[in-house]
Amino acid sequence: MAAPRDSLRLELACFAVLAAFAVLEWTSLVTDPPTLRGLLVVAIATGAGLGLAALGRVELSRTARLFLIVALALATVALAMVAIGLPAELLLPGHWDELSAKLGRTLPGVGDVSTPYRGADSWTRLTILLAAPLTVVLAALAAFWPARRRFLGRLAALALLITLYVTAVASTTPGGELGRGLLLVTLICAWLWLPGLAVRRRGAALLAIAAASAIALPLAALAPSRPLLDYRSWELLSTDAISFDWDHSYGPLDWPQRGSLLFRVASDGAHYWKATNLDSFDGVAWRRSGSTAPEPPLGSVETLVGTGQLGGGAGPHPEWVDQINFEVRRLSSDVAIGAGTSLGVRGLAGSPTPDATWELGRGLRRGASYTVLAYTPEPSAAQMQAAPPAFPAEAGRYTAFSLPTGAGYVQAPFWRPDQDALLASQVANSPYEATYDLAREVTADATTPYEAARRLELYLRTTHEYDQDPGEHTYPLPAFLFEDRRGYCQQFSGAMALMLRMIGIPSRVASGFAPGGRDPERGLFLVEDVDAHSWVEVYFTGIGWVPFEPTPAAAPAEAQLDDNAVGDTAGAPTFSSGETDPAPSPDAGGDDPAAAKPQPQPLSGQGGGDTGPGAGPIAGAAAVVIAIGLAGAYGLRSLRRRRLDPEALGERELNELVRALARLDRPLPAGVTLLEAERRLADLAGPEASGYAAALRERRYRLPSASPPGIAERRGFRRALLAASGWRRALAVLVAISPGGPAGRRH
Repeated sequence: MAAPRDSLRLELACFAVLAAFAVLEWTSLVTDPPTLRGLLVVAIATGAGLGLAALGRVELSRTARLFLIVALALATVALAMVAIGLPAELLLPGHWDELSAKLGRTLPGVGDVSTPYRGADSWTRLTILLAAPLTVVLAALAAFWPARRRFLGRLAALALLITLYVTAVASTTPGGELGRGLLLVTLICAWLWLPGLAVRRRGAALLAIAAASAIALPLAALAPSRPLLDYRSWELLSTDAISFDWDHSYGPLDWPQRGSLLFRVASDGAHYWKATNLDSFDGVAWRRSGSTAPEPPLGSVETLVGTGQLGGGAGPHPEWVDQINFEVRRLSSDVAIGAGTSLGVRGLAGSPTPDATWELGRGLRRGASYTVLAYTPEPSAAQMQAAPPAFPAEAGRYTAFSLPTGAGYVQAPFWRPDQDALLASQVANSPYEATYDLAREVTADATTPYEAARRLELYLRTTHEYDQDPGEHTYPLPAFLFEDRRGYCQQFSGAMALMLRMIGIPSRVASGFAPGGRDPERGLFLVEDVDAHSWVEVYFTGIGWVPFEPTPAAAPAEAQLDDNAVGDTAGAPTFSSGETDPAPSPDAGGDDPAAAKPQPQPLSGQGGGDTGPGAGPIAGAAAVVIAIGLAGAYGLRSLRRRRLDPEALGERELNELVRALARLDRPLPAGVTLLEAERRLADLAGPEASGYAAALRERRYRLPSASPPGIAERRGFRRALLAASGWRRALAVLVAISPGGPAGRRH
């Protein structure tokens, strides 16, 4: 059989590789996985296993051993959590309430988070990652807990690591299943049997594993692709529903952004998933009016020149009518989520509104499934360019807005290429005078409503920055345009829709969700709370309502539509109106694929990114290294003590006593007897210390065959010296009479 030392080294190596395999798979549950931090966690857990093994090989009382094991376990858990990214100060007793509150806020929603997690909430990300250090440290404790029979502990460790790995794989469905399975089987076999095999038999064991894998791989390839268990239907830790207030507020963004899965959508194409229309500007913000006025038609008897796509009927063009299926997870809503213009809803009790959204009596709840028949036009730029410039009378209310002072309610006339400053007198001296001037300036050269809308869209995307924490203002939209020049989707969509109305183009703000992430295995769109969004819809005669996207691609709703070249700033006009038209931002326009991906915010005290552990992890790592080193030194000294014959041990203990008195500034003069040493120790530390010297004298001069003082007597000697010397000399005492056994030096 393998030597014990060789077996321990091999066992630690097998554990480290298996743990790293599981941890790296688990960290892939978040975007930009912290690989180095994960490996640091594995190193810490493996070090704890080494420390436990060392504690199992030294002579200790049961109480002392248990105390050291518990201390090592707690220190390892704390250090591993800090290594993965938890701020170290939150582990201090004074911050436990804060830690509990943060975890309590994020933990209930983790079960509904889509993976890999791409949300902006750093605590949701951290809560996911914390499962790795907790599981791996528990596995190390189970595997290396000092006991005579460790087989059950090693099995428990294996179960924990496999559970960590399998859960991660089930959540992300990575490729290379057969290769991963082969590696997992090899690691399991190595963990279970390799450390206990004799060196000469390990090669044969590896060949047996290879042969079994060669047989299993072809059989696994023939297995049915349909799973026996649908893990996607699990709903662990999912309790609270999430709701939204869709009216604009323009303050700091307070929508939830934890990455919780709200609903799934089965659709042939990507769309904005609409909740409601905000059709009224009240002088400050966009609201839903609840108007019962008739809506403009979705089609027209007029044929779009040169397109051949529309015409021949007043209804929606049939190629733009979609049947879309929704499945609700954590969303709570009083309106059905649809797309474009909802023509009908099946599976929900409710009633349509005049603007084709769907109000519900009971509201949406978890588990609801329904189907929406939606009109979602996807015209090309040429089709919108060719749309008739005349608008139906029903679209008139979509060019109206209110002013907080002066004229009050304003009805802008429909757009025309040679428009004059028809509203100049009405908006003069109001907070929106500059907004009107900017709208006319940006669209001055436009010859069609589409050109005007496109110019305003690109202007906002290229001259203003995305920011979720804009300033508070009495009139938010003018402040966004001319002061802050930054905001989130509400500012961008609200400003564009208002400027469109000011120049007579029917428009409104739509609120709901961006398309979300794509589940390639099922062909579903997975919509999360980070996809909550607000955009603009522009009315085109003969087409209907078409979405426009003025918000830069850096918004958390990363899967914004790019239909109709939305987000493509190629060919964008050059704006040069002095202070009100700065040069385009280099990050705007969606040209950088990474710009659409929200980056996790750094935690308080953590610093940014995953470039390496901060001061907290480094200090913790140093503490654990020192603890493991001390435990190892203790173990080595204890082993050496057991192997010494009584005469050699007695000689070392005597030399140790002499050195201890010298360290405590009570050196023995040359030629002094042990009897004199007893008297000095009695004066210094009392009878227990002098009794230890007496036992050494007795063995040396009267009974050479007797055993020297044992561990208990030596421990009592150290306690007596510590009590007599005080805390200032405690370190000197511990160095002089160190735990484990006397040093090998001779006096």
